[in-house]
Amino acid sequence: GLTSSCPQKMPVLELTADFGYVVAVALAFYLQQAIIFVIPIGITRKATGIQPPTLYPRDSQIKELKLSDSKVDRYMRVQRVHQNSLEFLAIFLPMLLVAGLHAPREAAIAGAVTWVGRLFTGVGYWFSAKGRLMGGWFHLGEFYVLYLVGQFAYTLIRSA
Repeated sequence: GLTSSCPQKMPVLELTADFGYVVAVALAFYLQQAIIFVIPIGITRKATGIQPPTLYPRDSQIKELKLSDSKVDRYMRVQRVHQNSLEFLAIFLPMLLVAGLHAPREAAIAGAVTWVGRLFTGVGYWFSAKGRLMGGWFHLGEFYVLYLVGQFAYTLIRSA
């Protein structure tokens, strides 16, 4: 095993009250995903007869359920909003929390911008594939969070 004669200091993590804003934005993302983006899935599943665990129906299921192209398209768009949000949040939420350790207010504002943009993206996509572009500006908040994480990494490395 590895041994060292130099004792390692354990870093101390102190959270400021401002980190509460970051936690509130993270909670808002959870609620957006678990409520706002899930309810349309349930409604659309009921309207189409597509049952869980099916995420995307096969041609044979579409034929069996006698679904029109417009119903299939609507289901796919609603499902895609939900699925895309899950994919996004898996990496964004940890980054938001890390950014919040460094600059909590800035991270919370960037996260809130991202939240609103993701909402516009989702609602737009429910109505048409091109509608998802309505909220494409969410990337501004997302990229700022990534910038803050990079800044935090640089600060930590420089202080070593």
